[in-house]
Order: sequence, then structure tokens, then C-alpha cells
Amino acid sequence: MVTGSVVSSLQGEPRSTHDINVVISLCSESSPRLIQQFPAPDFYLDENAVSDAVARKSMFNLLDVNGGDKVDFWMLTGEQYDLARWARECVRTYSAKTSWFLPQRTRFWRS
Repeated sequence: MVTGSVVSSLQGEPRSTHDINVVISLCSESSPRLIQQFPAPDFYLDENAVSDAVARKSMFNLLDVNGGDKVDFWMLTGEQYDLARWARECVRTYSAKTSWFLPQRTRFWRS
């Protein structure tokens, strides 16, 4: 689910930042598949950082080397607050794309 300024801008409260924040549910068995989707030299994604984030339920970064964009991947935790946010999704369509969306006051987006 996409979070942060991207979602607040879609909901009518524009914020300008140069990164995208994403909450994901990822296990150690799936992390190599994610890493393969962003190959060097076009992207920088540290395999050790991904493994550490999965183990600690923390975060890691992806950098687009050519465009300069950054994505912060935040691991979904088992905490009640995280699980409640994840469960309150509904379907919305933006720019002809249907996505999983959480209510406005939570400012989260899952696609």
C-alpha cells in the first residue's frame, strides 16, 4: 500500500517530496524475487538491507539511478495498528486504474 505524500496529494492535500513510501508484507523467501525486479545498473537495491528489514520488520530503500527517484519500503508489522490499517481497504479508480485504497483519514494506498 502506498503511503505518505503520494496518497495525501491524491486525496486533495498536496505535499511535495521526492520519494514514495510503501508498506509491504514480504517474507525472506520472496525477497529475492523483489530484488530481481530492480536490476543494476538502473536501480540500487541492497540485498543485505532487504534481508535485514525483513528480519527486523523495519525498512529499506530502492533508488532509481537514472531518474533519481527513491522508494522507502516499510515492512508491515504484526502490531494491531498496522493490521487495522491494512484491513480497512476499499476499491477506488484513479486515472483509469483500479487500486486498493484505505479511507482518507488514514492516508494509505495499496495497489
